[in-house]
Amino acid sequence: MATVTFNFPDLVKLVGKDDLTLDKVREDLFELGLETEAIEGDEVTFEVTSDRADLLSEEGIAMMLRAFYGLQTGMIMPEIHSSDYTLVVNREVEDIRPYITGAIVRGVHFTDESIKSIMHLQEKLHGTFGRRRKKGAIGVHDLSKIKGKTIHYRGVPKDSVKFVPLQSNELMTPAEVMQRHDKGKDYGYVLEGKEMVPLIYDDDGVFSFPPIINSKRTEVSIDTTELLIELTGEDMRTIDYMLNIALYSLSLRGAKIYSVTVKYPDKDLPRPDFGVREMRMDVEYINRILGLGLMSNKISELLLRMGFGIKEVKDDYLVVQIPPYRADILHKRDIVDDVGRVYGYNNITPSYPNTPSIGKLTERNKLGDAVREVMIGLGCQDTLNFILIGKDEITTKMGQTNTNNIVEISNPYAEQYNVVRTWLTPSLMIVLSNNLHREYPQNIFEVGAVAHIDDTTDTGVFEEDHVACALCYSKAGFNEVKAKLQALCFNFGLADKLSTPPASDPTFIDGRCAEIVIGDKRAGIIGEVRPEVLKNWGIEMPVAVFEMEVSALKN
Repeated sequence: MATVTFNFPDLVKLVGKDDLTLDKVREDLFELGLETEAIEGDEVTFEVTSDRADLLSEEGIAMMLRAFYGLQTGMIMPEIHSSDYTLVVNREVEDIRPYITGAIVRGVHFTDESIKSIMHLQEKLHGTFGRRRKKGAIGVHDLSKIKGKTIHYRGVPKDSVKFVPLQSNELMTPAEVMQRHDKGKDYGYVLEGKEMVPLIYDDDGVFSFPPIINSKRTEVSIDTTELLIELTGEDMRTIDYMLNIALYSLSLRGAKIYSVTVKYPDKDLPRPDFGVREMRMDVEYINRILGLGLMSNKISELLLRMGFGIKEVKDDYLVVQIPPYRADILHKRDIVDDVGRVYGYNNITPSYPNTPSIGKLTERNKLGDAVREVMIGLGCQDTLNFILIGKDEITTKMGQTNTNNIVEISNPYAEQYNVVRTWLTPSLMIVLSNNLHREYPQNIFEVGAVAHIDDTTDTGVFEEDHVACALCYSKAGFNEVKAKLQALCFNFGLADKLSTPPASDPTFIDGRCAEIVIGDKRAGIIGEVRPEVLKNWGIEMPVAVFEMEVSALKN
């Protein structure tokens, strides 16, 4: 959960409803999914689920309340004015941080509250949607201090140029920023292992080192009236949504939005992208999920009060338009959930199911929990990763060439989630690569689902649980990780049935790899990860891993 803190009197002004009381806002926001975290004078803090990144600012909450109270219903579409500014992307950034987007904002009138709000939003987006600046990071600059209208996004050697970063008066190279500056120490891990770093230039030189820090030259102050907002990242969709959220917040305070043209080597993209997605929603489907009997006109009214657009209303369906800042709407059920929130879940009369039953854990879950308990007792930290992963992460980056039987997603949310994982070890490598700045040893494990194509099953996909353990520190090796495996098997009464005959695998060092065999059945693999695989992940410490089927531990 993320939190958003705002000044209540300022929120009332933004909403435009003078009779609002704090108790009323707290009650209504609770119905809409936001819970009060703290109240200190006029400062109020709410918890926001991380999927609703558009509510991580005072302006986002005000916009939602304006629609909810009927003051400005339907989908808001700020006007995008044209400008002559271009962002030119050089090929060097392709393997470093390939995507950039941005916009010009004019007519900004900062107050203490509004400048605090935009900076607060920036950091909250970094920590949630931007995955600590890895997937996306925002830079906000005083446009009047930028020279020229052609801005270049380049990849350069770490020691090739100097600039004065924010919160410093000293000229530094990017390498020095990463080593000595507080922001470099916090976020330098994003560029760990890269020979080149991304920089943004105007006619006077460097003014941004994404995703670490801006230059002092373009620092924003309370007197700033024009902004350049730039975002860089590993996923274009992510940074486009982050930009849209920031622009909607600024537009609510009266600022005007101007476009930029992003020039990639092979295409030109106008930004921002306020494209509207549409979903056809069947009335029967909405009522079946919520247990209600709403007519299409009533559903339309409710959705307008949640900031959606309605393109078409028929007796049996509606065509719903999704605002450009609602990145959380991935499925029809997300829209049904919003209908339920604005209708009021407390207004739905509960009823008993026709077939009462008593819930309990499945045997699969019981076994998985038992494995977790043992692994925690062995001094390993439990991790929980997405079952979706990037195809490159389970194959190329792991040294694997076999791409058979991988379950691929036809319309992936992002490239790093385009397949279902076939094994857990790549997920653990992601965790290790994201924690290079943490102290060692790092001993982690996961119990989770994997899947592969199997035409003999009813669904065409076979799913099972694996347990994987990774040890990462200076002396991590085969014997150390085998000791964890032996202890795990001992706890399940299988110590005498465990054997580890030598094996060969592209991920592991020859001669330091073995099969995991329980009785006479192959159950998994164990070994030391090859140096070239570690390099793919930017990991400089040795890593030893075992992975096996959880079902093999059933005794």
